[in-house]
Amino acid sequence: MKYLLPILFAFCFFSCQRHSDNWEKICDIENYIESRPDSALAVLKAIDVETLSSDEERAKYALYMSMALDKNYIDKTDFQVLQPAIDYYENHGSATDKLRTFSYQGRIFQNIGDNENAMASFVTSMDAGINSNDDLTKARNLYSQGYIYSTLYNWDKVITTSLEAAKYYEYNSLYSHYVNCITRVINAYALLCDYNSAIEYMSSCQEYLHSVNIQSLNYFYSTCLISLTERLAPKTALKLLDEYIKTVPSLYIDWLAVSKVYLVLNDINSAFDAISKTNVSQLPNREVQYYGILSRIYQHKNNHQKALEMYEKYIEISDSLDLMIFEQDTKFIEERHQLEMATIKEQEKKKQITAIFATIVSILILIAIWINSRLRLSRMEKIVAEKEAERYKLLYAQMEDERDNLNALLKQNEELDPKALNAVARRLELLNKFFTAYITDNSDIDRKASREMEELLEDKEKFMDSNRLAYAGSHPKFIKYLEDKGLTEWEINYCCLYALGLKGKEVGAYIKMRSHYNNSSEVREKLGITEHDTNLGIYIRKLVKSLSE
Repeated sequence: MKYLLPILFAFCFFSCQRHSDNWEKICDIENYIESRPDSALAVLKAIDVETLSSDEERAKYALYMSMALDKNYIDKTDFQVLQPAIDYYENHGSATDKLRTFSYQGRIFQNIGDNENAMASFVTSMDAGINSNDDLTKARNLYSQGYIYSTLYNWDKVITTSLEAAKYYEYNSLYSHYVNCITRVINAYALLCDYNSAIEYMSSCQEYLHSVNIQSLNYFYSTCLISLTERLAPKTALKLLDEYIKTVPSLYIDWLAVSKVYLVLNDINSAFDAISKTNVSQLPNREVQYYGILSRIYQHKNNHQKALEMYEKYIEISDSLDLMIFEQDTKFIEERHQLEMATIKEQEKKKQITAIFATIVSILILIAIWINSRLRLSRMEKIVAEKEAERYKLLYAQMEDERDNLNALLKQNEELDPKALNAVARRLELLNKFFTAYITDNSDIDRKASREMEELLEDKEKFMDSNRLAYAGSHPKFIKYLEDKGLTEWEINYCCLYALGLKGKEVGAYIKMRSHYNNSSEVREKLGITEHDTNLGIYIRKLVKSLSE
């Protein structure tokens, strides 16, 4: 017993000395980091990290420093600051500490563009912090997940995560954040063509608009105008536009959205004036909308050449976005994680589950995934069909110009090569049949012309040769340019398919050759363009145009 008192004294002494003199100062930051993040950052910077005496202190300091940097709009792209917190709170600390640590881990992954690991971190954060009362961090997690889902065009998930985040923000009276969440929901419902739901949520925001900041107001009005103008009554659209212009300072106005309203209301001059105030270089991820609207404006102005130019830019950007998005794995990391967690919990609770039941569940999941995939495919097909319809409207004007050029060519060039002359006459005949069918809406003529075109298209070699000869007659400088570059006859035929207005995937489907990519690469090499310079189809069509002037 004589040794017990000294041992207890020593234990108490070292327990009291476990933390440094900075511990209370670090812990106190919790009380004001949300309201005064600049003060929190100043206090943390004044602390010498070398004086921190334990892993717990270093973890708490790392977490609060990461929070303070983020709240002061200093984005980190490495884990140097946060890593001590990640290492410690993986196995220690409260639910709130874990929630915040893995949330900021996700933010850093987002900053470097690693959305998959960002999503994994946000999901881990929510799981670890399920018992935490930090509603704001949960809301931010959900809002960030919604953003990642929007990059994947997974609008259903965008809606669910954004609505969950909105509940937290509304409960805490953070109305600017609440309106941001609901605005994202409005846009998602519009993209799913559920306009009634979109308009309903738009109306639900009205009572909060007087309590939100300028940025949130701008986001709300511009999104509603872009997404819903075509579905609103003209008076309602004009009223919404008037509210927008009166409420939001001119400096913040989204003139692209304003242009869209005027375009829909057929006020083409006002639409053109509005879009002229837009700087496309300052519109990341919105170039598609810009060139789409501008193309339609030029179409209304009967400037078919400019309309086609803008539409080609629209297609080029749209195709690259589609390729990036639709080739991604739609069964994202959250679904995989939740399935794993559900399996583990099910095994713990029901050890007696049978193989038959597991099989039934698996089949139901597969059916649900298949149904969901078919619905997504249907929506994608609708979007593609609308793009193609617009494309063919513009190509019609281009075909009119080609017909006029061919007529002039036959009148002025009596000494054309007989084969070229025959190809030109044949193409002109088919064009005239299609135009006759289009103008008169005569289905018999249309069917006859279509049969003739199908017969010609079936003989690929004959069609491609005929197409080249037609271009040799109508655009001799173009063919001569390709010959001078050393292209073979077959490669010139290949280029002429692009000149017709076909896209790369359409050319590949038509020639049905596995070596389509190699052909494209060889042509690019001879023409002196790299894979990253431009789309081959757009390059060829611009080349035809420039050599015809």
